Amino acid sequence: MRIANARGKRWKPYTANVRGGLEVKRLLDGAPGTPENYLLNVVRSNGSYVSPRHRHNFDQVRLVLDGTVCVAPGRDITAGQVGYFPEGTWYGPQDDRGRRWTIMIVQFGGASGNGFMSPDEALAAKEGLAREGEFRGGVFRRARGEGRKNQDAYEATWERFSGRRLVYPPPRYEAPVIVEPDAFGWKPAGAAGVRQRRFGSFTERETRLAAVRIDAGAGWTSPSRRAVQLHFVLRGEGACDGAAYHAHAAVETRPGEQARFEARTETEILILTMPMIGRPHAELDPAGKRFDISRHGLQRAGDRAARELAHKEPAGA
Repeated sequence: MRIANARGKRWKPYTANVRGGLEVKRLLDGAPGTPENYLLNVVRSNGSYVSPRHRHNFDQVRLVLDGTVCVAPGRDITAGQVGYFPEGTWYGPQDDRGRRWTIMIVQFGGASGNGFMSPDEALAAKEGLAREGEFRGGVFRRARGEGRKNQDAYEATWERFSGRRLVYPPPRYEAPVIVEPDAFGWKPAGAAGVRQRRFGSFTERETRLAAVRIDAGAGWTSPSRRAVQLHFVLRGEGACDGAAYHAHAAVETRPGEQARFEARTETEILILTMPMIGRPHAELDPAGKRFDISRHGLQRAGDRAARELAHKEPAGA
């Protein structure tokens, strides 16, 4: 079990972010180079964040703590709402237009097995690209060297980091999924003074979002699963395995681990369950081409293999 409290941490410029205009409190991260790598931050905007329409080769969960966040023209996420942004799904363009906001964001490897580029890896790649052009408005604009003249900032950074072309997973969802937690009822969670909400399960990886509410003076033990589980404290104070937690604390449990929460005041926790991806699997893109999916990403395996695979159901993650 690992715990990190946002309280007491200083805001820092988010230098690894390729779109700019953000400050960050870095709380927890996973294991770079693995399909299950992740990053959990609390991030705030000064109102100047802009981004073109884009997509990613990793999953994201965003919880709005304060303000309103633009997802696309005419579509926002407001305080208290949770957004699931699947890999391969387009969203944007985004423009704060002077509106400030604060979110908790988890970026993590999705079912495709591409993993997630760590902030240190992204920063090193970004610094190398900066010698060949500039990042402006969410786009890398090349002034010298070989490569595309104008390219999505994250895409350019990822390709510099990986040394190969970014191939996006086929989108499993048409748009980001926005959850309204307060529209869900609370159900008993099997312990006195504890209730839960289940918001959904996503993709063949069965990534899950839920919430737990613990009454003051009550306790709850997180279940042991073959998964990385992240627990973000929305409100409340108490202790987790003896370590103090406050609002906006984050707790990680690894596969097989549990965490015991003892609530001093009523506590509400958002839970993200990320099952282990395990062995690589293969699937078809919309054009009928086969991709081999591994910790190193997606590589085209050829039309003949695709024809053979077309008559079989793809293996699960």
